[in-house]
Amino acid sequence: MGFSDLGCFEDIKTACVHYLAKNYDYSYLSAMHRKNRECGADTIIVGSSHSMNGIVEGELEAAGDVIQFSISSQDLFYDYEHVKKAVQEAKRPIKRCLINLGYYTLFHDLSLSKLTREFIPSTYLNIFGVEAFHNWTDAERIDPMSQVTYDESVYPKELIEGMCRFWAENVLLEQGSYYGLLRTRESVNMLGVKKVNWGELTADERREYAENRVLNGHNKHIEHTETREENGRILSDMVSFLWDNHIKVYFFIMPYTDYYMSVIDTRYKEDIVKTLNDLPYPVEFFDMNDLSGTFTDEDFLDSDHLNLQGAHKATALLNDFIVMVEGEL
Repeated sequence: MGFSDLGCFEDIKTACVHYLAKNYDYSYLSAMHRKNRECGADTIIVGSSHSMNGIVEGELEAAGDVIQFSISSQDLFYDYEHVKKAVQEAKRPIKRCLINLGYYTLFHDLSLSKLTREFIPSTYLNIFGVEAFHNWTDAERIDPMSQVTYDESVYPKELIEGMCRFWAENVLLEQGSYYGLLRTRESVNMLGVKKVNWGELTADERREYAENRVLNGHNKHIEHTETREENGRILSDMVSFLWDNHIKVYFFIMPYTDYYMSVIDTRYKEDIVKTLNDLPYPVEFFDMNDLSGTFTDEDFLDSDHLNLQGAHKATALLNDFIVMVEGEL
């Protein structure tokens, strides 16, 4: 095939699309850090899939320009890595940081989770380098180009890699959020992947799903006492770092279904409240589950992840909370 053949461009297009599909989380986070360097933000958000699903950044008007660094299964260690990188590289001073917590977050260490730690070599090691090993010290970085097929005899790797990264980042910069035309909440949700619609399940089926997820998963994290101790230090260090940089700190918990709330271990919430109250700096805390009757099953994709309808509601509540807090200053 000659370079005058239009098929040459089709091959490049195919490689770019394949690159983004295989490196979506890395490309998204990389794009958001680039946005912070080039444009800056008034507010940064860190957290897991709950905030990734639950916030529509463009509707969080009280927070000004918002950049979210949340992806599925992210823990406090990587939250803090994002915070440090964002503050150090910021085009302009960041005013506030919103930190999403799940009830079990203080007991969660991604690097020790055999089910989800694959994010580390494919995403975090490519963004943060050696700092991202955490407690998985023998993890090996996965080259983003390693899963992209192209004719290496025709296209130099550095050319294809540059084009793939440039295209992927700019697509996600235009999108401005994790979700958009290329990826929807439904397409990556656990039930959605299994072609199961939460809205079509019976009450008993929803309850069974929530109980299995919580009793056989989330509640078991409370046994991880060493992780809890380390995360307590990480959280304290992160808050101290933010305050040293004159950044207001908000902690928030997204809403969950009644099925989830009926079985989640209540000691988690008690521990979070005590931990935040014991910090040497004042922080804000907002648990949307304290607002009884605000959310219905129709706002969720599963027992604890919001759909777009629910995300509009949650974003409005978070926006009102910021207005309430900062209006008092």
